[in-house]
Amino acid sequence: MKKWKRMKKRFLLYVPLLALVWCCSPEALDPVLPEQEITDPSGDDEEGQDPSGNNGQGEGGEGQIPSPSVTRYTDSNGDVAYIPANFSVSGKQGERVIRSGLVVIGPDGSEYVWVPTKATPLKMRDFGSYFSGSGSLSGYSDETSLASYQAMAQSVATYGGFYIGRYEASFGSGTSLNDYVPASKPVTSSQSGRIWVQFSPQDATVACANLYKGNSTVQGFFLWGANWDTTLQWLVDSGCKTYSEVASNSTSWGNYSDDSFSPSARGNYTGAYDQAKANNIYDLAGNNWEWTQERNGSNYVMRSGGYNLMGGACPGSRYPAAIRDPLPGNNHHPNVCFRVGLHLK
Repeated sequence: MKKWKRMKKRFLLYVPLLALVWCCSPEALDPVLPEQEITDPSGDDEEGQDPSGNNGQGEGGEGQIPSPSVTRYTDSNGDVAYIPANFSVSGKQGERVIRSGLVVIGPDGSEYVWVPTKATPLKMRDFGSYFSGSGSLSGYSDETSLASYQAMAQSVATYGGFYIGRYEASFGSGTSLNDYVPASKPVTSSQSGRIWVQFSPQDATVACANLYKGNSTVQGFFLWGANWDTTLQWLVDSGCKTYSEVASNSTSWGNYSDDSFSPSARGNYTGAYDQAKANNIYDLAGNNWEWTQERNGSNYVMRSGGYNLMGGACPGSRYPAAIRDPLPGNNHHPNVCFRVGLHLK
């Protein structure tokens, strides 16, 4: 009996010590850091829960997210996006909901919008809008065999989306092509900067790849045709624009020669008019033509239309956002710029 009592006392003494050791062990600690997952508590959406039931899981569905530094963001609808390290979600009303344009801000102050690809898969699309006013995708393609395209497509499959520059590219920093870095910031009469026109597609490819080189979670890239078409289709799928407004007549939401809201912008600015905003992306229709990496034979393809082409007027009814116009890739045109894309690593 005495022996049993001694054993009982020792057991009662050791149990708290064992519990303390276990609680402090690595296996007992939560492996997910608090900053790796954030939820928007603002209730910034009046439409309620996502009726699709997709909950923003992305094309990868249950795919594992390889980088622990990428933040999983859940908005007020339960939809999900992923935020690169050192980027932040906008704190402004109307910029925190994925279905209507989630805005994130890079460490340099550049702004990007998440394009979700669960309901709107990444691919090129035939909008029936070409320089001639009609046609098909025959002869137009992305160079999908390139490693840069494949990395972008794999990221989209894993994370369920990509980022597009909120604004047409402007000069960020650098002294030569090797270190030029574009920005995605507003350029208006009250905000300094210059739109990056007279930049060839080859130059744009290099400059976009220079973005956030020190950030292991994100890669800058020059938009492909598939990114452009998927963004336009997302505007339609989300209810922001009609198919006709994207494919046939974009005058109501683009800076064109015949629009009613931009009498003085004429391509020198980006982000100047809220009428030219769709799901928080500015000047995706009109303003300046924009190069993409899409190809037509040996030519690169311009998109979006503009207020001007070769000195002539461009109405939105003839040059809608979905238009394709091929030009030689070594062209440095004063009315053609580009837009930055980002994908997660």
